[in-house]
Amino acid sequence: MAELERKTLLHDWYKNSRFWQVFAPLMFGPERWEQTPSEVTAIIDLLELKGTERILDACCGVGRHSLEFARRGFSVTGVDLTEDFIRAAEESATAEGLSVTFVVEDIREYYPLHSYEVILNLYTSFGYFESEEEDLRFLKRMKDCLTPGGVLLIETKGKEITARDFKESEWYEEAGMYVLAHYEIEEDWTLLKNRWILITEDSRCDYTFSQRLYSAREGKRLLEEAGFTEVSIFGNLQKAPYDAKAETLVFLARTPH
Repeated sequence: MAELERKTLLHDWYKNSRFWQVFAPLMFGPERWEQTPSEVTAIIDLLELKGTERILDACCGVGRHSLEFARRGFSVTGVDLTEDFIRAAEESATAEGLSVTFVVEDIREYYPLHSYEVILNLYTSFGYFESEEEDLRFLKRMKDCLTPGGVLLIETKGKEITARDFKESEWYEEAGMYVLAHYEIEEDWTLLKNRWILITEDSRCDYTFSQRLYSAREGKRLLEEAGFTEVSIFGNLQKAPYDAKAETLVFLARTPH
C-alpha cells in the first residue's frame, strides 16, 4: 500500500520545500525544458533586447530561463527561495561552464549590488504571497531593483483565463506517476484553491494550497500603485492581444525615466 503524505498548506505555503521536491519532476519535466529556448526568443523579441542588459530572473526555480539567457551572452541573476532549486541551477550552470549568479532568498527581501534593466517573473509565480499587500510589496521591491526606464515582465494565469477554462478536477499520467487535481474558487474569485495528489507505486502525496488571482485590470492597477508606468498587457509572450483567445496573462511594466 502506498505511503500517504497529506498536508494543507496555509500561509507561506510556497516556503514548504517538500512540496517543491515532490512536484518538481512534473513542473520541470523534459517538455518544459524543450519549450525554454522558444520562450526566451519570444522575450528577447518582445522586449527588443540587445544582449547587453542585466537580467534578474525573479523566482527562477531550477533556472531554465536564467541558463538559456546566459547561453545567449546575457548577464543573469536568478533568485529563488527554494534551496534545492538553486543548487540544481548552479549544478547545471557549472556543467555547461555558464556564468550565472544564483541566490537563495525571499524575493521580497532581495537587495542587489547593482540595478537591472530587465526583471522576469515567469511561469505563474506571481500571486503566491498571503495577501495583496505582500504582492504589492514584491512589486515595489522589483521597481527599486530596476534602472530608470527598466522593465518588469510578469507571465501568469489571469483571472479571466481561469474562469474561461475552469474545471473542478482533472487527472493525467506522466513518467509513471498519476496526478489528480481538484480546484475551487474562494473569496469571490480572489483565490484559486488547489488540491494536488501525486501517486506512485510506493507513495501518495496530497497537498492543498491557494493562489491569488488577478484580472488584467486588477494587475495593472497594482503595478501602477507600485510606481510602474507604461503598463502593457498581452495574451502571450508573442504579443497577442489579451482577449478571449489569450493563452496567458502577460504584464509589461516600465519604471519612470
